[in-house]
Amino acid sequence: MSALSIFRTRANVSALANTPKESWIQRLNRWYANYRTRQQLARLPDFTLKDIGVSRIDAEHEASKA
Repeated sequence: MSALSIFRTRANVSALANTPKESWIQRLNRWYANYRTRQQLARLPDFTLKDIGVSRIDAEHEASKA
């Protein structure tokens, strides 16, 4: 491992350490947005899922995560 890659790794870790933690409201909003998106994905017709390269089984699996 070169000195440059060690420096980059340490820089990334320190940058993450300096970011403020996500508030519980932000986390709840993000969770709800993910929930809505997964439900919308499950409601898409098969031809649309095929267009975006997702099978019906994959869409149902994603929706069940919510």
